[in-house]
Amino acid sequence: MKKTSRKIICSILICIIIYIISGINMSFAETVKTMKIVIDPGHGGHETGAINYNYGIMEKDITLKTARYLKEYFDDYYGVEIIMTHNGLDNNTEMSVLDRGMCARNNKADLLLCLHFNATLGEADWHGAEVYVTDNTSCYKYNQESSEIGNAILGNLSSLGIYNRGVKTRLCNDVGPKWEYSDGTKADYYGIIRYAMKGNAEDRGPDITKGTGITSILIEHCFIQGSDVQFINTDAKLKKLAEADGKAVVDHYGLKKKTDVVAEIILNKSNVSIVVGEKTKIDASISPSTAINKKINWTTNNSKVATVDQNGNITAVGDGTAVITATADGNDRISANVQVTVINPNITIQNGEKASMLIGSKMQLFTDTGSLDSKVTFKSSDENILKVDANGLVTGVKEGTAKITATYEQYKKTDIIEITVNKLVESEKIEIEDYKETNGVISNFAREISAEEFAKHIKVTGDLKVKVNAEKIVGTGTKIEIYRGDNCIQTYICKLYGDINGDGKISAIDYMLVMNKIMEVKNITGDIEKDVADINEDNKISAIDYMMIMNDILDVREISAR
Repeated sequence: MKKTSRKIICSILICIIIYIISGINMSFAETVKTMKIVIDPGHGGHETGAINYNYGIMEKDITLKTARYLKEYFDDYYGVEIIMTHNGLDNNTEMSVLDRGMCARNNKADLLLCLHFNATLGEADWHGAEVYVTDNTSCYKYNQESSEIGNAILGNLSSLGIYNRGVKTRLCNDVGPKWEYSDGTKADYYGIIRYAMKGNAEDRGPDITKGTGITSILIEHCFIQGSDVQFINTDAKLKKLAEADGKAVVDHYGLKKKTDVVAEIILNKSNVSIVVGEKTKIDASISPSTAINKKINWTTNNSKVATVDQNGNITAVGDGTAVITATADGNDRISANVQVTVINPNITIQNGEKASMLIGSKMQLFTDTGSLDSKVTFKSSDENILKVDANGLVTGVKEGTAKITATYEQYKKTDIIEITVNKLVESEKIEIEDYKETNGVISNFAREISAEEFAKHIKVTGDLKVKVNAEKIVGTGTKIEIYRGDNCIQTYICKLYGDINGDGKISAIDYMLVMNKIMEVKNITGDIEKDVADINEDNKISAIDYMMIMNDILDVREISAR
């Protein structure tokens, strides 16, 4: 495959990776939908509405009071957002019916409640409550649902002694597009219902058959004059009207009081670090304590790292990071998370169980401690043969064999590597050409170089031979051995910056490994891999490093050899 083709494929892979990661982040950012109810206190400002002159009652005043009581009623319920079209207008202003209807449209309301009180015509003692809804039946949420809620409201008002005049519809008498809906049906007479349904005043509006209209209910609670005044002549009675409205809505949608529903889950820990095979328990409490359903559901986002039972007992399965989530039963909008880091403290030395080195040479030991960043101590079994410092740098002192023990202190886990110190004879010589060798680490070689070509840069004399332990391409972690007959007398390890997975290339795989490390999805294991992932050598793996890999893949700027 040509290099250009590989670059294109890598670019595509990176874009896919970024897209997937962005999608994951977006999914975590999304919020659970809250039910939105718009309350419209009819009239207001200089528009008084109906007036009872005998009692000095204006419709605009009692609709506003009733609306405020209704909002208070809903405030006790969970998952409800109340939006008032207005909270009282200045006496010199007014609010158009279009603006009231569009308030519901613009806020994408689930329900619009328009509050009014009727006026008698002439001296007749008209009485009772009536509800107006849309005549359109293209969706359940229109005539059918609003009628169901309307009948429930009238039933509750009837229990207060108010006569039930029924749920009604009223259509426009005018003709033309502005008086019709998108499905060709006649538009409703009452402007607030009409505008909430179609979203404008001048034409048919968008396709209402797709549910774009708002479920709207216009409530005429009773008549402001005549005998019905007995139901509105005190604030306490207006509050009862509001409660009658609110109860119908609560019952229809199955809303629950805040005191009955879990509002918060509190965990005793937010971060946990445990070792593979170990268990730990997370304790959870809920608020408020009066919640009826106190059950909590436990889940993990990565069962290969950690599992959890329904009592909050976590079991560490494999090295990495997982998120354990506690969710309120029946209310998945309430949850709490604990991040679990699972550690595999089985230490191995990157060079293998055995290695060889020459007198006077140095060898850097690279530990593979999984996700551990804690201290590892090193100790030589015979300092007359091998010396080792706190960072795992070994020095060959004299011929012989000794062992270096690496210990992860917190868990008292150890691993041992046996190192034989050798001496060159007079006819033997080792020279590394073009490449850089420091403390047994070879770097500064070209990427995608074959084992055969690599070996040409290591010149040996006498009976020495070079063995490159790579099937095809030399990369990070490749072991180079110098043999005298059947005995290895010197071991090197290779390091190529940006080549984290050790395939001798810099590709989207390496990019993803760095990204996973930064996002704490999965750690880069092994000190040498962490070293080559820190491309800008600032002692941390960050966005700068993955941008440098991306730039290399896209031929913007190549990672320099070191």
